[in-house]
Order: sequence, then C-alpha cells, then structure tokens
Amino acid sequence: MAGLVSAIEALLAKYHQKVRSRQFLEAVMGASAMLALADGEISFAELMARDYVLDRVRELQVFDPNEAAELFRTYAETISIDPKRGKTVILEAITQLSGDAELASLLLRICVVIGKSDCDFSQREREVIHIFGDVLGLEKGEIDRQL
Repeated sequence: MAGLVSAIEALLAKYHQKVRSRQFLEAVMGASAMLALADGEISFAELMARDYVLDRVRELQVFDPNEAAELFRTYAETISIDPKRGKTVILEAITQLSGDAELASLLLRICVVIGKSDCDFSQREREVIHIFGDVLGLEKGEIDRQL
C-alpha cells in the first residue's frame, strides 16, 4: 500500500491546485464510501486506509479530516438507506471530474488503495472501479491498469 500511496502523493503534488477543491474531496469521499460498501460492509481497514490517505497526503490536508470523514459517513448512510439514490448522488459527484484524465486516474488510485486495504479486493469492488472509470470517461485499458 505504501507504493500506491507514494504514487498518489506524487500526483497530488503535481496537480495540487486542482485537488484542493471541495469538488475533488466530495468525489473522493463519495467514491470511497461506495467502494467500501461494495462488498456489503465498511471494514475497519478501509476506514484506516481512508484516514491514512487523508492524513499522509499533504494536498488533502487543507480539508478538515472531520469534515472529510463526515462526508464519507453521509455518503455511506445515503447508500445504506436508499442504494439507488446514493449511487446516483455519488456518480454525479464523480462526474464533475470527467474530462480531467489526471484527476480521474488519481480518484481511481485512491479507491484502489482503499479497496485493497482489507486484503480482499473483491470482484464487486472491481466492478465499482469500472463503473467509476466509465463515468469518468476512461478507457477500459486505463481502468485495468489502475487495478
């Protein structure tokens, strides 16, 4: 996981102005929640990976970690209460990043870190990553390279 986080840090440093937007934080927290719930429950390891990314990645430290965690919790709760609505809301947040290949790739890398954190990167989690990639307009080959 350290190697993936280092790659994320390098990309965030390169695109630091873009990732400091509330829009990016909302897309990342929504995608992370949807991915973490893909296999039915959010594991402690997935929460720790989310916190690790938020704590270690300097460019995301402009956001209050409690605010980011609250966004994650709100998205997860929305999915749990009304899965169809939750998915729609999250995919709309993610769509805001379409057209920016670097941020789209970065979002997928963060999701992969979170998905692999519990050592059970399930088929359902892979499918969710592909949904994100499709929404972001990425080619299937680019999506597969992220996995």
